[in-house]
Amino acid sequence: MVPKVAARGTSFKGAGAYYLHDKKARSAARVAFTHTENLPTDNAEQALKCMAYTALHQDALKRANGSAATGRKLAKPVYTYSLSWAPDETPTQEQMIAAARETLEALGLSDHEVLMVAHNDEPHPHIHLIVNRVHPETGKAAVLSNDHLGLSRWAEDYERRNGKIRCEERVKNNAARRRGMFVKDRRSLDPAAFHRWRREQGKKAYAARRASSENLAAFHKGQRQALGDERKRIWRQYRQDMAARRREVRTLNKPQWAALFRSQREELKALNEAQKTAWTRLLYHLKNRQGPAGKDGVKNALRAVFGQDNPHGVLARKHQAERKALARAVSRQTRKALQELDRDFQAVLRRHENERTDLERRHKKERTSLAWDHSAQSQERARKIREGSDEKEYLGEKGEAMRSAFMERVKARAKQTKKRREEERKKDRDGGRERDR
Repeated sequence: MVPKVAARGTSFKGAGAYYLHDKKARSAARVAFTHTENLPTDNAEQALKCMAYTALHQDALKRANGSAATGRKLAKPVYTYSLSWAPDETPTQEQMIAAARETLEALGLSDHEVLMVAHNDEPHPHIHLIVNRVHPETGKAAVLSNDHLGLSRWAEDYERRNGKIRCEERVKNNAARRRGMFVKDRRSLDPAAFHRWRREQGKKAYAARRASSENLAAFHKGQRQALGDERKRIWRQYRQDMAARRREVRTLNKPQWAALFRSQREELKALNEAQKTAWTRLLYHLKNRQGPAGKDGVKNALRAVFGQDNPHGVLARKHQAERKALARAVSRQTRKALQELDRDFQAVLRRHENERTDLERRHKKERTSLAWDHSAQSQERARKIREGSDEKEYLGEKGEAMRSAFMERVKARAKQTKKRREEERKKDRDGGRERDR
């Protein structure tokens, strides 16, 4: 059992906005249940309004009760604290409320207005108590100067009744206090110097956590940038390989293109030579004619003899068809070669994408692990502050000397008191003898 007192506040509405909602959200999923004490309603929002009304009318309550409405008005009527069980404990709602009622009785707040809010957002069960320090009938403010010690004694008793002591240090400290020993006295410290030291320790811890976060972020950024550079290199290499493959295919087909152009030039040259005389035109026509001979064949031959068949146009169309056919063949060859290259590239790209996914997963795991480490460090520091071990760390060897000096002062005062009482008894005896005489 760990009781923890929070800083006193001025606004019940503000306390409700925090405890009745999720952190940094307007939802209320973390609220397991609420319970009210000494209030006319079970509604949490209405209960807070009633508590605020009581605090605002403190003077009127005092006058109605016959008390003097003197002194300053209570500036911080909101008193909050929490009770936390261990993660392996599973108290019921009734058990949590019963334990909270015991703490109210231990603090002398049984008759005060209380709103209890249980949360389920942590591994350990815990309940928060929002208490109105103003008594709802007398209007007097509760005195809570030793609330930490009262809750510490109650928590020890609660653990004993439940059969398991979970905080041995608390038992030792309370036993020492019952014997009148000095355990922890904030008044023996220089408050300003101690709180400056505590703030510096907090700043150093925060700076260390921030530095580790920034270092991890920079490391992750470098890894992501390296992976991005690798992806750019893969694409650049892919484009270079594509261009090289196209050049390779063109180089392989250069002899075919050269042979085609050479044969076409020869054919054009032969055509030009054949156009010089009617006889050569007829011979060229008979050599290159297409289709069967007949009436149309004689007509075409006569057209060739007289130069009316346009052989240059026919040859140009033939050459163009040959070039297109070779271009299509080269295109098919190029496409096949690029498809093979593209399959290899897609395989490399998939492997790179898998590496990127694995890297993101690893980065997330490392960030989560670091966040848990930071949370553990913060909780450890909070535990030191709560248990006062940071004071021992601040005092160091000086702390033992302060404790020894304190005990010497206690012994000296006890000796002086004993001597004074002996002198008073002696005076009483002497006075009695004088009266007898």
